[in-house]
Amino acid sequence: MNYASIEGLRIVYDHRRPPSGDGRGRVIYIHGTGCTGRVFERHLAVVAAEHEVVAIDLPGHGESEGSGFRGVADHAFFTAGLIEHLGWERCVVAGHSLGGGIALAVAVYFPELVEGLLLIDTGARLRVDPAIIETARRTAAGRDIAAGDPRRGFAQRTPQAVVDETDILRGECSPEVTYKDWIADDSFDFMSRLPHILVPSLAVCGDEDEFTPVKYHEYFRDKLPDCRLEIISGSGHWPFVEQPDTFDRCVLRFLDELARKRAPTS
Repeated sequence: MNYASIEGLRIVYDHRRPPSGDGRGRVIYIHGTGCTGRVFERHLAVVAAEHEVVAIDLPGHGESEGSGFRGVADHAFFTAGLIEHLGWERCVVAGHSLGGGIALAVAVYFPELVEGLLLIDTGARLRVDPAIIETARRTAAGRDIAAGDPRRGFAQRTPQAVVDETDILRGECSPEVTYKDWIADDSFDFMSRLPHILVPSLAVCGDEDEFTPVKYHEYFRDKLPDCRLEIISGSGHWPFVEQPDTFDRCVLRFLDELARKRAPTS
């Protein structure tokens, strides 16, 4: 793992380069609520064969210092700070769930850093079931509550082993930070900002995602000026672990398209 000092906090990130050392593109991945950059570990290994990739642990998550935030803007500033720390001029910003909201905020507040967006099972507005927020609040306060359904958000045919592995990764953040994440989700609303985000974008969604359903991603397709939609069959909220091969192909195709646009014409 690598780390950067950003606004006085030690921010940890996973950084991978192609064997040749020269990547065809650059991508930074932002995880979702209560998670860490480790959720992308398998996918990073695939993409890093041709592209330089980074996965951030947001403040308060994983090994990064801090106590989290109740809004996406602060996380966006730390993400942009890491991009600048890396010395990258422009890159694709990829975000899952809450991370997708943060990616959109980076595109709005730091457009000069963003070459493209990869929006994974997310939305332009992320309203949260009040029962989920209340459960998170009570957990953060140390009260005894009934355990939630670990399969919620996954497709019916997703193997239990995949659910269990992902559930372990979702348990690496403190309850206090996870509670703040849910509030950041619930308060996020960039619906009116989408027409002003002009970079090429790919919205990817599992067809059985109950948290951020297909209609959220159809909204991206219709309101972002340059957005393509990919719906992954047999996947819920976690396509990069539920249908990894299909997800990888979608992402690599998008990155290849950007690389061709970037290449000088003879």
